[in-house]
Amino acid sequence: MAGSLAAAFLVTGVFAALAYVIGMVSRGGAVGGFAVGTVIYACLGPPGFAVLALFVVVGSALTRLEYRSKERRGIAQSRRGRRGARNALANCGVALLCALLAALTGSEGFTIAFVASLGAAFADTAESEVGPLARRTPRLITTLRKVPPGTDGAVSLPGTLAGLVASGITAFFGLWIGLLGGPGTVLIVAGAAFLGTVVDSFVGALAPRLGNEVTNILCTLVAAVVVLILL
Repeated sequence: MAGSLAAAFLVTGVFAALAYVIGMVSRGGAVGGFAVGTVIYACLGPPGFAVLALFVVVGSALTRLEYRSKERRGIAQSRRGRRGARNALANCGVALLCALLAALTGSEGFTIAFVASLGAAFADTAESEVGPLARRTPRLITTLRKVPPGTDGAVSLPGTLAGLVASGITAFFGLWIGLLGGPGTVLIVAGAAFLGTVVDSFVGALAPRLGNEVTNILCTLVAAVVVLILL
């Protein structure tokens, strides 16, 4: 147990430090990410941390995609794309809870829900970062009327496709590293993750004042709950 905790501190500490140095996260984001990552590593080992790292690294890369263009249009992530502690907790809080429950109960269902929740966070990030780059004006998911890029609840075909791809990548990655059991589970995880982003868009359109952090929590929570229900 002591060895596992030492490895968790070491690996997560190095990862958080590198993420801060290269501008992926703010100082608070590095601290929050270190805390989240350490617990996930301690609960699910290297495979669990690998899924988290996939989301953080690729999600950050998508945030920086055409960043100057997004910045000119007023739809770029603040602080030059550096994610903060609140963002880490909003996107990974549900995954953190699933990892803890998986370790405490030994339930495979919570491990699968963990992958789905991070898949939803990844898919939501992909949609929000790729969608606004589309040439066509996005539409509000509830009414289908055209709205400016970056509007809460706005959807576009490129963004939706990006979300589907991100959901699938996470699910297949979970299968490859041994956290998921087979093709059927992959489909459930990918579907649940994408469904989480749909709920995120609906809630964002209907209640934009809730804020991005709240809708992110709902997005990942829906994905985890759907997996647990279906399994």
